[in-house]
Amino acid sequence: MNYLSHFYVHQKDEDPMYSLGLILPDISRGFVKVPGKLNKDEYLSFMPLAQGCLQHYMADKQFHSSHFFKWGSQVCTEILKDAPFEGEVNRRWFMGHVLFEMLLDRIIVNHQPMVAEHFYQELSAISLARLKDFVILHPHQDIEKFLHIFHHFRSAAYIKNYPDNNIFAFSLSRIIKKAGLPELSLSNKIVLQECVWELENNDFKNVQSVLFQLKEVFN
Repeated sequence: MNYLSHFYVHQKDEDPMYSLGLILPDISRGFVKVPGKLNKDEYLSFMPLAQGCLQHYMADKQFHSSHFFKWGSQVCTEILKDAPFEGEVNRRWFMGHVLFEMLLDRIIVNHQPMVAEHFYQELSAISLARLKDFVILHPHQDIEKFLHIFHHFRSAAYIKNYPDNNIFAFSLSRIIKKAGLPELSLSNKIVLQECVWELENNDFKNVQSVLFQLKEVFN
């Protein structure tokens, strides 16, 4: 799942460190090895944050083995396979996987915007010094760069802009670029926007059903 979906499904009332844990394994990838994997004393010292990390791993395992994920990824992959992209656009199955997870976040922002507001409020309450103390307990690298990335992530609050078609296409293009694929051209971003429009007006039209199915994965 993507960042906001993790928070939407498993948030706890007024527990910023737990909320951070729900997204930390993803946002720290490449900087921190298996965040939350600690000895007993370390775990107790950072219990809400460590619990959030462990919940993230369990949620990803459940989600990626669910019928809902297989359905959503297949729907997105099929439309991308048939899309008239210019030039060679490889690994459309991977793009379909990413698109599905990002679409879930976009749906949440569009139809339950206070979830995103609460999400960023929780992250804004995090002490960078406390986060650094947690990271130091793990195998890690370039900790200052990671802290800068995290601070930018919570300050920019870019997920709140997912309803903007241009920003949404740009965000997906950046993700596939990080995975080693060529960034989408301007014309191909337009094609992607058309795919999103078609998905949202067909398979993802019943928003309440989609969000219900998302939560049902974990019941």
